[in-house]
Amino acid sequence: MKAIHGLGLGVFGFCTGLAFASGGFPNDTAKLISMLGIGALPASFITYLVADTKSQRLLTHAESKNEQAGQTLHKIIRDFERSKSRLATVSSQLESLKDELKEARNTINSLGHNKLESTAIIAQLQAKLNQLSTQTQKDTQRIEYLESETEQWELNFKTQVEAEANKRFQLAKSQELEKIYHEHDSITSEAMELFRRLQNWGEKVAHGHQSKAEIIKSLASSYNENLDEVGEAITSERQNYLLQIELLNERIGQLQQQLLGDLIEPVYGEFGFDINGKIANEIARTLFTDISLALNVKGFQVKPDSVVDVGYGYSRSVHPKAIVEAISKHSDTLAKKLGLFKITSVRKLEITDCIVVSYRMGPAIKTDEIKLMVGTPDEFINYVTSHPIRYRLIADPGVGKTPTTAVMISEILKAGCTRGNTGKGEKVPNTLVTVSYPGAVASLKDSNYPLEHFLKYGDTTAAIKSFDDCLDDGNFRVQNPTFAANFFQIWAWDELDNTLNSCSEPYKAGENLKKILKQFGHNNIGWIVSGQSVMTKQIPGFTNDDRSLFTEIIIGIPKIRHYLNTYGKGKNSESNLAKLIRNLDAIEEYINHKNELVTDDARLLRVALVVDSRSPKLYFLPNLDKVSFNYQEIEDTKRLARVAKSPDTNDTRLTRDTLKPSTVSTDTVMSVASFPTIGGSRQSDTKPYCPHCGHANLTVRKDKRYYCLNCKKITVSNKIVWK
Repeated sequence: MKAIHGLGLGVFGFCTGLAFASGGFPNDTAKLISMLGIGALPASFITYLVADTKSQRLLTHAESKNEQAGQTLHKIIRDFERSKSRLATVSSQLESLKDELKEARNTINSLGHNKLESTAIIAQLQAKLNQLSTQTQKDTQRIEYLESETEQWELNFKTQVEAEANKRFQLAKSQELEKIYHEHDSITSEAMELFRRLQNWGEKVAHGHQSKAEIIKSLASSYNENLDEVGEAITSERQNYLLQIELLNERIGQLQQQLLGDLIEPVYGEFGFDINGKIANEIARTLFTDISLALNVKGFQVKPDSVVDVGYGYSRSVHPKAIVEAISKHSDTLAKKLGLFKITSVRKLEITDCIVVSYRMGPAIKTDEIKLMVGTPDEFINYVTSHPIRYRLIADPGVGKTPTTAVMISEILKAGCTRGNTGKGEKVPNTLVTVSYPGAVASLKDSNYPLEHFLKYGDTTAAIKSFDDCLDDGNFRVQNPTFAANFFQIWAWDELDNTLNSCSEPYKAGENLKKILKQFGHNNIGWIVSGQSVMTKQIPGFTNDDRSLFTEIIIGIPKIRHYLNTYGKGKNSESNLAKLIRNLDAIEEYINHKNELVTDDARLLRVALVVDSRSPKLYFLPNLDKVSFNYQEIEDTKRLARVAKSPDTNDTRLTRDTLKPSTVSTDTVMSVASFPTIGGSRQSDTKPYCPHCGHANLTVRKDKRYYCLNCKKITVSNKIVWK
C-alpha cells in the first residue's frame, strides 16, 4: 500500500511539474504533450522539445531582425545613390564657380595693376600740371607786357605813317595843281594869241570866218582833252599811294608776327636730291596749302625699321597740341596725296620745340617675313581635310563665315572623310552634307546662298528640328554600323547660337546637342558650326570646358584679339602670347595694304586663327570663289543613301560599285527623289506659293528655280513660301 501510495504521489508530482512546465510552451506543444501518455515519453525527449521550442522562437526573432536590417540597408543604398547624384551636381557647379572665380581674380588683379599704373601717371601729370601752371602765369605776364608794348608801337607807327602819307599827298597835290595851272596859263596865252591873230586875219580876210571858227573849236576840244588827262593822272597817282599804304600795313603785320616768333609761310630745308628730304618739304607745302599751317623743316632721320622721322618748327603763338591734332586729323589725306603708305605718328618732342611726323613708305612686315607668321591658304585646306571634322567658326557679321564654310565643305568632299572621324584612317566611300540656316527663307541678303544645294532647314522652326533629326541619324548609325561605315555625315549649323536661343528651352536643347557631339563623334558624324560669340558659355547649355568639342577657327584680326584676351593664357606662355599679339598689328597692316589693290571682294586677303590642341596657328584663308561642287556626284550619293536606308534594301555591302545608278530602277529613283525640306517640316498636303504675289501657279524650271505664271517672276527654292 505504501508503495502504491508513493507511486501515485510520484505520478501526481510529475504531472503537476509537467503541467507547470507546459505552461511556458505554445498551445500546440502543450496539447501534444497532453495527448501522449506520461509513461510513453522519456525525459530526454521532453527536454528536446523544450530546447527546440526555444530555438524556434529565437530563429523567428532573428528572421524579423534580419528583415528589418535588409529594409534599412536598401534605404541606406537609396540615400547613398541620391547623395552621390547630388554630390556630382555640386561638383559640376563647384567647377563652374571655380572658373568664374578664376576669371574674377584675373580681372581684379588686372584692375589692381591698372590702378597702380594710373596712380603713378596721375602723380606725374599733377606734377607737370603744377609746373605748367607756374610757367603759364609767367608767360601770361610776359604776353600782357608785350601786348601793351606792341599796341603802343602800333599806335605810334600808324600815326607817323598817316602823317607822312598826308604830307606826301599834299605835296604831290600842290605840285600837280601848279603844273596844271601852268599848263592852263600857257594854253590860255596861246589861245589868246591865236585869237588875236585870227581877229587880225578876220579883219583882213572876210571870207575866212568859217575856217577861224573851226580852228577855235579844235583848240577848245584840245583844251578839254588836256583837262581830262590831268584828272585821270591825278586819280591814278592817288590809287598808287593807297596801294603802297596797304602794302606797308601788310608788311607791318608780317613784321609784328615775326617779332612774336610766328611763321608767315613754310620754311623749306636744303636736302639736295634725297627723296626723304623732298617728302619732308612736300609735307610742309601740302599742310600750308590744305590747312594754312606754316612749318619750318628742320631735318629728317631714317630708322632701322624703315620709319622716317621728320622734325618741324612751328609758330610760337600756336599751341603744339593743336598742331599735333591738326596734322593727325589730316594724316590720311596727306598720305594719299603724297603716295605714302601710312603716317604712323605725330608727336611733340619733350626736350625741344619740335613736331615730329613719322611715316612709312611700305608695310613694316615683308612678304618673306609674313610666311613665318601665317600659313598659306593651301596649308589651311590641308589642315581642315586631315583633321577631325569638328570645326566651330567664329567671326563678326559679314566677315565670311558662310563662304568659308562652303570652301571647307567643298575641299572636304574632294579629299574625303576618314573612318571614325579621326585624323588618320581609311577613307569612307561616301560623304553626305546637311545644312541648317534659320535665315535662309527670311534673309534679304543671301539671294544666292553658297550651300543651298545642301540646305534642308531654312527657317527657325526647321533649324530647331534639325537637332532631333541629327539624334535620330546618330541612333540609326549605332544600330546600322554597315551604313555608318559607308556614309560619312557632315552636319553644318549656321548661326548655331541664334538657333539655340530661339528654342523654347535653350539650355535643354544645348545639353541635347552636347550629347550628340559626345556620343556620335566616332560613328562617322562630323560637324561644322558657326556663330559670332567668342565666349563658348554664351551658347545655351555649353560651358568653357565644352570648347574641347570643337576645333575653333576665329576669323578676322579684331575677333582674334578678343579671343586671345579671353582664352590666350590657357594655350600660350606669356612670352608667346605677347609675341602673337604684336605680330597681329604687323599682319593687320600687311593685309590692309594688300587689300587696297584688290577689286574683287571674293579675293580679299583674310586671316584666321585655328586653335589647335598643340598650339594656335594663323592661316590665310582661301579665296571665296574657290568653292566647287560636283552636283551630279552629290545627288548620286544622296540617292544611294536613301536606297541604303530603305527597308527593301537587303544588301549589306553598300558601296558605289554595288549600287550604281544603272542598278536602281527608274521607279525607285522617282519615288525617293524630292526637294529638300525648306522652312520647317513640310507635309505632303502643303503647296508652294510665290513670295511676290502669293499665288500658287508655279512651275519648276530645270535649274530647280520656280517660275510664277501670275507675276512672271523667277524665285530660288529657299525663298518659296509653303502653306
